[in-house]
Amino acid sequence: MNKKQTPFFATHPGELIKDELKARNMTQKQLSELTGIKPSVLSETINGKRSVSLAVAMALEKALDVPAEIWMNLQTQYDIDSANIAERNRQKETVSITIPFGDRRLLQEISRKFGWACAI
Repeated sequence: MNKKQTPFFATHPGELIKDELKARNMTQKQLSELTGIKPSVLSETINGKRSVSLAVAMALEKALDVPAEIWMNLQTQYDIDSANIAERNRQKETVSITIPFGDRRLLQEISRKFGWACAI
């Protein structure tokens, strides 16, 4: 059985746009002018508040010479990772253990240390 690997946090494609801008010594304003993407849309995308749309991916391809498919795949992976992280965070693992009554202090210490509920 393959257990899916879920990252600790999802990386939004906007982070990679930021990296591209830095590597090219380019400002958001310059990229906006080059692509025709509204500055507000570009800023929201870079800051992870907006998804990379197909139109944005196509504009980025022309301006940065990074294929639109890459931008779309990054967005899809971000969406999948975000959903998997949300699912992981919703799941609560419950394990039932039985510790002999004579080890009550051990049970209390384990419960305190790990934040477990304890029924005695």
